[in-house]
Amino acid sequence: MRKHIWFAILFLCLLGLASQAEMAVSTADGNGADTYVGNDSTKGPNNNYGGSTTMDIRWYTGVRAHIGYVRFDITEIGGVDPTDAQLQLYLTQSQGSRGWDIYGLKDNYADDTWDEMSITYNTAPGMVPAELGYYDIDETKLTKLGSMFIKAQTGLHTSDPTALPLGSFLKEDTNNLVTLVLIGPADGSGKQYYVLTKEGEAGSTDPNKVAPRLVLPVEPDPFWVSNPNPAMNNSVLETLGQVCWTNPEPSAPGELITCDVYFGSRDPNVNEPDYGLEYTLATGTTETCVSLPSVLEPMTRYYWVVDVHNSTEPNIVHRGRIWSFNTFNVGPSVEVGPTQYVWLGHLGDPATATAVLDATVTDDGRPEPLTYLWEQVSGPEVTISPNDMEDVTVVFTEPGTYVFRLTASDGMISTSDTVTVVVSADACSAAKSVPGYKANSMDFNSDCLVDLNDFVRLASQWLACTSLQCP
Repeated sequence: MRKHIWFAILFLCLLGLASQAEMAVSTADGNGADTYVGNDSTKGPNNNYGGSTTMDIRWYTGVRAHIGYVRFDITEIGGVDPTDAQLQLYLTQSQGSRGWDIYGLKDNYADDTWDEMSITYNTAPGMVPAELGYYDIDETKLTKLGSMFIKAQTGLHTSDPTALPLGSFLKEDTNNLVTLVLIGPADGSGKQYYVLTKEGEAGSTDPNKVAPRLVLPVEPDPFWVSNPNPAMNNSVLETLGQVCWTNPEPSAPGELITCDVYFGSRDPNVNEPDYGLEYTLATGTTETCVSLPSVLEPMTRYYWVVDVHNSTEPNIVHRGRIWSFNTFNVGPSVEVGPTQYVWLGHLGDPATATAVLDATVTDDGRPEPLTYLWEQVSGPEVTISPNDMEDVTVVFTEPGTYVFRLTASDGMISTSDTVTVVVSADACSAAKSVPGYKANSMDFNSDCLVDLNDFVRLASQWLACTSLQCP
């Protein structure tokens, strides 16, 4: 009798563990990222904090406005129902119990691919220039998702799905990249919080200290199919003719895996046997590709599900993940390169400096051919001519820091990127303007050259003594 009781207890424990199964993705996975941007009264709005071991989340009215940016690559959890998804943050410091506002960056590939190592308040998608110590939000790019309560204690903090409903926002994703923006207490009190980043997690030996992550309360099914083609959230041409996948291994050698495949453009309903989709593409198929029923419509999102039957379990249907792809227009991707450092005379003419603004622009070719527009954002005024080409050459006649913006448009979506050109009076000044420049300790006259002039300075003070007991 006692033996049966222990078996029952063990069964209940295992059942409890199964009910707590979850899937998670962190900022350390795939193309994830985490950092913060600051519009700071002492440091200004152009500092980058990428690579920090913590995110400093804080708003102290007129003094500090520090905003967290976290990006999740949800490719590996794509197709899983995100209802009741939670945000988890590990705080190494928490100065008070407060609610934070959590915003989502509206789906846009160019915005979602912000660079952790270069992003600043002034370049962060969704932030608008504001007075030092303040912040302003671009509501065309950010949407408020809800709030997260942060306790006045260190450790792991988990959002409440009722206060921060992430499900619908995750379902609307079309590029597998999701950016959340973390804004600290709105009272401007200056309460300070430090959130562990993926760099902090990597440098820690404590397994409980984790990078920001999304958690889905879902138990993975070993009989889910994998490797969907088209991949989750891919944009495709209307001529796509089939969908494919990889089957799981059967539970025993010699057994058979068969699949039922459902497809359509209606929002799936998991409570219906066919998910409420318009087409049943296959029933009991042993193939791993099936043809689509018709030509796809433009600007449409499509869903498909592969249910699995394992021949050793004839009465069990392993319900699949809800994959999706679309025929949306993808806006152009624009990259205009890193900061350039040039100087007057570097190409022979002592009165001018020249920079080639070499952009890389890619597009899906829809709906119209790309058009380009180069504009000057800041710096002494110069002429850009022509200004409607992908790559342009700019000539400068005076030193200064210049910022240029390239906007590419496909007739429906416009995407921009900026590049900085630092023009110096000479090559030595240009070298000194490069971040990380270190002078040679023997260059006494700071002309970037160790020569006889430096030796003369050294010789003139040879054996000079400043001791209290000189020979």
